[in-house]
Parts: sequence; structure tokens; C-alpha cells
Amino acid sequence: MKSYFTFFLSFWLLNELSATGAPFTEIDSGQLTENQCNGYCFSILKPVLYRNGQLEESATKNEELQNLKNQVEKLIDAQTREFNYQREMIKTLTGSIQSLQGEIKNRDSQISGQIEQLKIQIKGITKQNNDDKVKSLTETLKDLESRLEIMGSQINNQTALIKAKNAEVVNLTFNNKLCTESMSKITDDLLKCNRQDSCPSEGPSDIYKINLKEIGTFEAPCSSDGWLTIQKRFDGSENFDRPWKDYKEGFGNIRGEFFIGLEKLHVMTRERPHELYIKLGKVDGSTGYAHYDEFKIGSELESYVLSIGTYNGTVGDSLDDHRNQKFTTFDRNNNKYNYFNCPGDEWGGWWYKDCAHSRLNGKFYKEGRIRDNNNGITWGTWRDNDWTCSLTFVEMMIRPKTL
Repeated sequence: MKSYFTFFLSFWLLNELSATGAPFTEIDSGQLTENQCNGYCFSILKPVLYRNGQLEESATKNEELQNLKNQVEKLIDAQTREFNYQREMIKTLTGSIQSLQGEIKNRDSQISGQIEQLKIQIKGITKQNNDDKVKSLTETLKDLESRLEIMGSQINNQTALIKAKNAEVVNLTFNNKLCTESMSKITDDLLKCNRQDSCPSEGPSDIYKINLKEIGTFEAPCSSDGWLTIQKRFDGSENFDRPWKDYKEGFGNIRGEFFIGLEKLHVMTRERPHELYIKLGKVDGSTGYAHYDEFKIGSELESYVLSIGTYNGTVGDSLDDHRNQKFTTFDRNNNKYNYFNCPGDEWGGWWYKDCAHSRLNGKFYKEGRIRDNNNGITWGTWRDNDWTCSLTFVEMMIRPKTL
């Protein structure tokens, strides 16, 4: 359906052309040509109509996706209720079967025992020629045998009931399996529509749950346009002079300073191509950024080797010398400078090569100047390689290249 806005613009254009005497033919809303608008009007109106069409198409797709998500959620809810109901039915039937089996066993055992005792008594009395007692016991025996026959009939009925309930259990188990498979497929379809292994592509900036198959569920800060923060520095509240294990698993407070963990980065960037965006800030309030169109971290067996793509930004490319380098911490030296362990003096873990042209996990100095050693937060190309300067703000973020 064409929008009122498109119709209004077309109607306005028709009036303008009529007023100016410009030649035109019949104008179909949203389908104007250069001959109909004399080129000039078309050049003005065409991008507006095109943009309006894009917005309508985007709104329609978003509405369709939301409707699909609502339908899937309703299906999952209904399947879950049915699954829980059938599970309780199986539990009840199983308990009923066990109770019936126990009751049949007890009653059969009791009557059979009574009959055997009576037979023994009758046999003993017969030897004493006590006809009256024999007659009485014989009648009692016949009564018990009659009761046993009735019990046998009841047992047969209960056995048939047990078979029927066993069949119900088998049927319910099969239905549960179908429900489980259906729920699994619905959940997979929903995840394809709304992936949970990265930040949502739109929505408010907030802390979101991220789920990775090999890692599990964890929380991470997400921006409104889909960027996931993997490292942040701004007040020096967190110690980044840490061993290999900490950098592998991640550390810190995701609402403050933190590092998300190399293993998570490896899994995320292995599954889908990612890009990297780095925000930097100095003590004087100036800010800049570096963007890399490719970002990938290798496995632990590869020492979480760094792969990056093409740079663009405002702070210069101080990560270029670190591409294809292994990660190094003070307790695991993988850098190529064999005479010195670069992170050995509060430098923090990084992809060192002949030490560093950049080092965003170094020691934090709130005054923006190192005091004792060359161990601050550095990005050489942004400060003319003044190694006494230490940055006071860093935020590293990644985002899938296809959301």
C-alpha cells in the first residue's frame, strides 16, 4: 500500500506542473519519470520517494519479524504446557501401576497362604475321623477357593488395566518426544530470527545475556547499534597486571573496568566474521578512534593469535605491528623479543612484538603521565610516540559483520 506521504508529494507535484504549464502525462503515485516531471522535479522528488519506500519496506520487515517472534513464543509456551502436563500424567500412571502391582502381589499371597493352611488342617483332622470339623473346614476351603477365583478374575482385570496404562505411558512418552523435537526446532528457528550469540542489532544500550555453545551464558555491555564491549578502562579501579588464566577467562566488572576473556573472543570470532572498534581518550578530554574491518582471535593452542583487517580512524594504526602476534602475559611469554618479557613490569597482557606500539591493558595513571616505568596505556601513533603519556580512557568493541 502506498503511503499518504507519497500520495501527497505526487499530488503536490501534479499541481505545480499544472500551475507552471510544464508538460506532463498521467502521474502514478510513487512511479514518476523524468518526462513526467521535466527532470528537475524528478531529481528533487526521486530520492524522497526512494527513501520513503525504503522506510516502508524496513518497517514491514520489522513488523513481520516481530509477528514471527510472537507466534514462535506462543507455540513454545503451548508446547511447554503440554509437555509438563504429559510428564505429570506419566508420573501419575507410573505410580498407579506400581501400586496395583503391589496390591495384587499382597492379596494373592495372603489368600494362597490361607488355602494352604486350611488344606493342612483338613488333612490332620481327617486322620482323627472328626467328620464335623472336616465338613466345616471343607466348606471354609471352598469359600476361600471361590474368593480366590474371584480374586483371580480381579487380577486378570487389573492386569489388563496395567497393560492399557502401560500402552498409555508408551504413547505419552512418544508424544513427549515429538513435543521435545518440535520445541527444539521452534527454538532453533527463533534463534535464527533473533541470535543470542551477539548483541541485538537494535535496542537500548544495556547489559545483555550472550549465549555461546562452548562457553555458556554470560553478560556483556551492548550498544544501541550492536557493538559488544570486550574491554574498558576509565578509572583505574581494576588491576590488568594479571596471569594467563585471568586473561583467558576474563575478569573485572562489566559495569566498570573489565576484560571479557580471550576464549570468548576466540569462539565468537570463529563463528562469524567480526569488526573491531576502539575508542581512546586522553586526560585533556580529547578523543579518537580506530576501526578495523576484520577481527579474529585464534585458539588457546595458537596462543590466541591476533588477526586484523584494514584500518581507518583518527588516531593512527598502532595495532598494525601487532597483527599475527600471539598473546603474552607475565607468566607466559610469547612475544618475539627474546631478551625481555614485555608484560613483566605491570604492562598487562597484550599481543606483543618487540614489545609494543600499542598497549591498552597497561597500568592506569589518572593524571595521564607515567611515573616510574614505561608501563602506561599507550597508542603510539596518537601521541607522536611520546611514551611518557598514558591514555585515561579505552573501550574496545566488536560486532558481527553480518547481523
